[in-house]
Formats: sequence, structure tokens, C-alpha cells
Amino acid sequence: MMVKKSVQLVICLLSLLTVELCSAANVDEACTGNTDCTVANSECSSGTCKCVGTTHYKSSATVCTPRGAFGGVCVTSIGDSTCLHSLKCTSNTCQCTTPTSEFFDTTDNTCKAKITLEATCTTGPTDQCLDVNAECKADTNNANKCLCKTTHYKDSNDACVDKIALEATCTPGITDQCLDASAECKADTDSTNKCLCKSTHYKHTNGICVGKSGFEGVCVTTIGDSSCLYSLKCISDTCQCTTPASEFFDSTDNTCKAKIALEATCTPGSTDQCKDTSAECKTDTDTANKCLCKTTHYKDSNDACAAKGGFGGVCVTATGDSTCLYSLKCTTDTCQCATPVSQFFDSTAKTCKPKIALNMECTIETDKPCADPMAVCTQHGSGPNKCMCNSDSYPSSDKCVARKLHNINCMENGHVNECVENAECKKVNNEFKCQCKNGAEENGKCNGVTVITPNFLLTIVCLIVTIVYKIQK
Repeated sequence: MMVKKSVQLVICLLSLLTVELCSAANVDEACTGNTDCTVANSECSSGTCKCVGTTHYKSSATVCTPRGAFGGVCVTSIGDSTCLHSLKCTSNTCQCTTPTSEFFDTTDNTCKAKITLEATCTTGPTDQCLDVNAECKADTNNANKCLCKTTHYKDSNDACVDKIALEATCTPGITDQCLDASAECKADTDSTNKCLCKSTHYKHTNGICVGKSGFEGVCVTTIGDSSCLYSLKCISDTCQCTTPASEFFDSTDNTCKAKIALEATCTPGSTDQCKDTSAECKTDTDTANKCLCKTTHYKDSNDACAAKGGFGGVCVTATGDSTCLYSLKCTTDTCQCATPVSQFFDSTAKTCKPKIALNMECTIETDKPCADPMAVCTQHGSGPNKCMCNSDSYPSSDKCVARKLHNINCMENGHVNECVENAECKKVNNEFKCQCKNGAEENGKCNGVTVITPNFLLTIVCLIVTIVYKIQK
């Protein structure tokens, strides 16, 4: 009984397995639904398992292979069905039907006719231009068109051809045919049309066109004057006029001209047009532009511009005050203030000012601003600078008085500096006189050396004797 039941169970299991195995279908086998098709990327279509038609193709009964995109791999022996987007399988590569005249537009996945030179295009596809040496880029009007690449130019046959190297033969009329952007097609010295550097450029030793330099610009002496504009000359690697000492560069017409003599007519602009280096082109008293001495100079007897003198500097009295700066007066061939006794020259403001009274604020001593000849400009305590009596004088009745020498009468309880240094006002024989301290005196001044008087010397001797006596005792 048990054996019979076991056999029945095995038969049932085999029946189920047979049903399951029979329901699994490969590509091109019968099916009743998508679940019957066990090959990846296959589906049940009209009762037969097929590869998903839009994206895959049958490469075997058990393999569905993805179709190739543009430029992708396909199988020529199977055919165009191995490509997407109705592309053609040519040499195992998915292409447009006529690759030489069509391009693949990725925006809508279609093949379109390639675009002719200078026709409108859309940036993106690199092979959309019919001419292989053209590319889609903006023209001078900022419109996208198929134009020749930067290494090519449009020839008379409306084709993009290689640009022409420097000094190679060219055809006049085409502006961008030369490979060097600073070259142009023009006749050489032998009348042959060649790509040569423009007149504003020269051929450098490295084989390219380099811009020529203007006046005072850097040039190349080894190459020569051709590295300068306007027929200028190479002088120490700088573009100059032929004779810089006697010529100037006129920027109004870019030519070198003879420098202009003093008081001759000139044209404002060029700074070095006057022959005298201390002259400049400016308006004369008659409103005419002339080469005249700069404000810091005057015309001397040799018809040359000479430097005006500053305060205390040399001038020419015979010529007049015009030989001095800062409206100073030329007195005995020296530039001074108009009234030297009552004025000083302020070196900061560059002008003459009234001298400063005692105890009034001043700026610097080097200007000698103090009215009293015995006063100096010095700091008063922690305050500002003031005109104060110098160390050899003392203030008395708003003026500085020389300090008194030894044995000269002085005032009782007078100014602390009335007597010279190292002296003091003492009563001598019923009179107050300046006396050197400790008796030191030298030509009326006290030198500060302490003199040992006889009485003082005797005191010291007695002290020494006493000390010796005590020691011996």
C-alpha cells in the first residue's frame, strides 16, 4: 500500500516538472504570455517569444543583444535591424545612409543632410558641416554658421583649405588666408604675392609676426630698424629718432622733427620738442605758444635756461629778481627776503614771513625764524616750539641780553641766567657782581674748574696728619 502511494507521488511530481519545463520558451518559440519568455529582453508577441523590437535584436535563441546607437557596433550579416533609429549597419558600425552627405542629429535622433559652408547650423554635432574643415561657430554677426576652422580659409572654390604659412605664395583679395593673424597677402620685393607681416609688424627670429614698437618702445637691435614703427631707429634696444639730441618725435603725425630753439613757436603736446632741456612749450605773454624756460629757470645772457636760485642761493642782480625762486629778491647776487631784518624764509611754505617775537610759537630753528638775533626756536617744556633766548643770553624787557661775565655788576634777585655759566650774582664791597663759583675764572668766563684755596688746602693737610697720628697710636 505504501509503495503504491510513493509511486503515485513521484508520477505527480514528474508531471508538474514536465509542465514547468514545457512552459519555458526561447526566442522564436511559442508562448502564451511574457512570463513564458525566459530570455532576457524578450517578450511574447503574437504567440511567439521575440526580442524587444525597439531596443534589441536576436543574436541566438537564448540571447537578445542591444541595437547599436549612432557610431555603435552592429552586425552587418544580420542587417540594419541591429541598429537603432533606422540607422544603416555598414562595416559593423551604425551609420547614416550616406555618411559623406549626412550627419546624425542627436536632438531628434535622425539623419539629416550636412550643412553647406556659411549656412545656419546648431551647435552640438561636430560633423554637421559638409566641408570636413568647417565647424559650427558664431560669425561676425554672432549667428551660428558652418565656417572654416581657424586653421583654414574659404578659397575661390568655396572650400575650406589650409591657411598659408609665412612667406608662402598667396592670392590677393582673401583677407584671412594667412596662417599668422598678423600677416597679409601682398607683393614681396620680387613682386610675388606672399603672406608677409603687416606693416605694423615684423618677422621675429622665431618665425612669427611681432608688433613693431612706437617711439621709445622696446625693439630688437639684432633685427634692426624694421622692429620699429614710423621709420624710427634702434638705439640701445629702444626706438628713437635718428639724432635724439637734436630731434623730437611729433605724435600728431608720427614723424621726427628738429628740436625748437628758445622762444621759437611750438605746438603743445610733445614734452621734448624744445632744444633746451630746461624749456617747455607754453603760452607767452602775447598768447603765442613758444619754447620758454620752465618756471624753475630763467633765460641767461647766453640765451640758455639757467636754474633759479632758492633762498640763500646764487642769483644775478644785474638780471633781476627773476633769477630767484619763490618771489625772492636778488640782493648782491643772493636770493633773500625783501626785508631780511624783519622776515625769515619758511622752508615748508616756500615763502617769506614776518620774524617771530620772543616767547611766540615757531616751527624749526633751521629757518632762523626768531626776530631777536640771540633767540632760537626750541621746544618749551613739553609744549610747542617757541622763540627762546639761547644759552648765552637771558630775557630782559622782551629781548635777549648777553649773560654777564665775571666781576660785572648784576641785579640782586635778578634772572637766574643773568650771569654766565658757573657764576652767580654776589655782593662784593657793597655791590652785586657776577662771581665765578669757587673762584674759577678765565678771560671773564667761568670754566667750571674748582680751584683749591690755601685755607682749604691747609684743612686737608691737618686732616691727614690727624688720621696718621691716630693710626700710629
